[in-house]
Amino acid sequence: MAIAFAFCLFALLEAVLRWAGYGYDTHLFVSDPDQAQYWTLNRDISKKYFPLEQNATVGNREPFLKTKSASTLRLFVLGASTSLGFPYMHNGSFARMLQYKLQFEYPAYRIEVINLSLTAINSYTLLDFAKQIVKYRPDGILLYAGHNEYYGAMGAATSGRIGNYPCLVEGMIAAKNLRTVQIWQAFIRSLTPPDSMRINPDHTLMERMAARRQVPLDSEVYQRGVKQFKRNLNRMSALFGSYHIPVFIATLTSNLKDQPPLDQTDPDALRTYREGLHCYEKQEYAQACRQFQRAKETDRLRFRAPEEFNDIIRDCAKASPHVFLVDIANDFKTASPHGIPGKELLLEHVHPNLQGQLRMAEAFSRVLKKEFRPFQSVKPAVAIDLQKDFPQTPFDSIYGALVIHQLRLQWPFNEQPPVLPADTTYEYKTAVRFFLRKMNWGEAMQRLNNYYIVQEDFARAARIVEQMCLELPDEKTFLRQAGLLNLRLGNQTKAAYYFTRAGYGE
Repeated sequence: MAIAFAFCLFALLEAVLRWAGYGYDTHLFVSDPDQAQYWTLNRDISKKYFPLEQNATVGNREPFLKTKSASTLRLFVLGASTSLGFPYMHNGSFARMLQYKLQFEYPAYRIEVINLSLTAINSYTLLDFAKQIVKYRPDGILLYAGHNEYYGAMGAATSGRIGNYPCLVEGMIAAKNLRTVQIWQAFIRSLTPPDSMRINPDHTLMERMAARRQVPLDSEVYQRGVKQFKRNLNRMSALFGSYHIPVFIATLTSNLKDQPPLDQTDPDALRTYREGLHCYEKQEYAQACRQFQRAKETDRLRFRAPEEFNDIIRDCAKASPHVFLVDIANDFKTASPHGIPGKELLLEHVHPNLQGQLRMAEAFSRVLKKEFRPFQSVKPAVAIDLQKDFPQTPFDSIYGALVIHQLRLQWPFNEQPPVLPADTTYEYKTAVRFFLRKMNWGEAMQRLNNYYIVQEDFARAARIVEQMCLELPDEKTFLRQAGLLNLRLGNQTKAAYYFTRAGYGE
């Protein structure tokens, strides 16, 4: 009776807290406040995974219909900042680029590429996402993750001793679904003020999460990260496999040639990197690649995933008939000078530039066309070349450059990046205003669209409106405008697609 009374008291407290609206919702999706017929990613979901809620990150707004039609193909993207498209906004991710390509190539389907990526999360968060995703009728999962296993939320280098017990970590994550646990954690935090460096907004999120912890190669923490990644990846694979959901998993790439070791206190790693540069200058490219790879592997600030993670990814794909490999690492090597990834495709240590994101989208597209059952028996209606057709704008490149310039000034880079060129264009002024948070993304797009229309630059106006269509895929105003602009430009296929989506028929 005493035990039963305690449980009843706990349940009563939980009910009262929920009735009073205390705490945050831990459902992965919530009803879109503007459109009740849509689900959208819960903006509070990451609070569940970050020990300090001040560091919790927010993903994109990704609305999708609650009622899935028979002609809908629903693909969920799981990952972190690279998959999110950092440092570009909204449409700078391979997910949006893939959405753009597939929607024209397979117009008989309603293609949904729903990006659930969040900055600074790792496989523990993705595994927890997976447990909810299976309820929303996915047709496929696209996965690119692994760089945050050590310093991401609940990472091997940040979780302390509990990181040795994966079941305990999962239990702690699950417990946060309860408002009683949330209020208890808030009480504990009020008694023990956190280290100011861990929440200081003047520090980069990298610095706040890592707290300058070093992870030597083959150390106990290093091995914990390897085991953590392998375990969670295999559990995700098994979960999706039990629902017969195909998984398209990508190998990881990082900057080898143009990113020195981030741990500037390790003379061995720095010396190895400099030897790689020397070999590169002497055109001894194979040896240079080995030295660069070794410098990355021994970098004790482990923001770049070790090569062992790619072995785990490849083994997972080989072991599971429903898991298909997307070899991004090999693709980047093939596209890089002398087979060594560097600044041509990557901005700093791990984040691809727009060309890199385009290559990632094309790589996923190739494997989907080969292995994704709905595409195997259907010939693409048109051929979309993302390098030429995707609606990139100068605004995207300028904003990304501003973000990376600021990032490189701070820890762990501590660099003096090249001075940004003087620019007086309208796009640059708009990007700066957005960078300084003097306007939101929608306002920036509307401002650029109006400017291009006045200038009668209908090609760039069309690119802006097509970006808005990717952001709001069922907004008839933007769909109609995209159709009209493409019709004016002679793009009959695109015009027909947008008019059809806007409800004007074939």
